[in-house]
Amino acid sequence: MYYELKTMGARIRFVQEKVGGSSALNKLSGVSASQLSRLIRNEIPNPGLNQIQSIAKAGDVPLVWLVEGGEQSGVEGETKSNGFVPISYFDNGKSPVMLERSYLVNEIQSNPDHCVMFQSGEDSMASTISKGDKVLIDTSRTSGDGIFLVKIENNVFLKRLQWLPGAGVDVISDNSSYKSYQLKPEMVEVIGQVVWIGSRY
Repeated sequence: MYYELKTMGARIRFVQEKVGGSSALNKLSGVSASQLSRLIRNEIPNPGLNQIQSIAKAGDVPLVWLVEGGEQSGVEGETKSNGFVPISYFDNGKSPVMLERSYLVNEIQSNPDHCVMFQSGEDSMASTISKGDKVLIDTSRTSGDGIFLVKIENNVFLKRLQWLPGAGVDVISDNSSYKSYQLKPEMVEVIGQVVWIGSRY
């Protein structure tokens, strides 16, 4: 499970999960389940301040953070203590994604400290990875065959790599409209391996 906390709806959803779900937040805040659902979907452009204050109090999070977002050390501590860790984007251009530590460690088998997010900006890896898809990169995995985030001539790509002993590396695009090619190993900087793919939403 993961959250991007860039909207108030996403932050309210985070609070809801933190306190134990919709029913729990309804009881703690006095805000109806249907109203919470609409707030989470960002369907109410100007929600009442009393409701937002009640939700912030129920989740024990700063009101300013709930409304405006941004980094809050108190919230970061809460996310870590509740099993969530912030995963930054490789290019630092977007808000961190909150991922469950247990999912990373047990299911993906990656150390959160070695993970970064990346959003595909082109379609050379379709239909495996579409333009706009978010992927999780494990920077501790840089060898073997698989799909990797790589840097070639100062350009960053998602590519499938196949290492050829003594002959270099095949740089493969899953989209047949793009040609694959072979390079010398020293021409390819491997940033990390793709360990999870998430579609746009």
